[in-house]
Amino acid sequence: MREFIQGKLEEIENIEVTPEMPDDILEEETTYFSFTTQEDYQDSDLDKNYTMRVSIIGYVKRKELSEENTLSIIDKARYDIQKKLKEINFKTSYNDVSVDNGVRKIRVTGYGIYNQINNTFIV
Repeated sequence: MREFIQGKLEEIENIEVTPEMPDDILEEETTYFSFTTQEDYQDSDLDKNYTMRVSIIGYVKRKELSEENTLSIIDKARYDIQKKLKEINFKTSYNDVSVDNGVRKIRVTGYGIYNQINNTFIV
């Protein structure tokens, strides 16, 4: 599941999709999206096909630089991520996280319902 989601997110230009990484190793002028996933059982049928709720929690991160509009850059990245997740039927939310250690962050959360019969996320 994670590989599928990561593959879709890697289609977005100008965003590095990574596993969770500490803020002190972020490079300047690079926008990152790191995320974790969780799958929760919802239902199954007699053939043992599961319906799962897949949740994602991620952070758009970028080092704050005075010579650029960092907030605008990560807002666009957040929008692009939400748009890509919407393509695979994820419902998403976000909230700004204060600048910490010179890194601007936005937390993106979302979920989708995955059905094993169709091998896809359903609406």
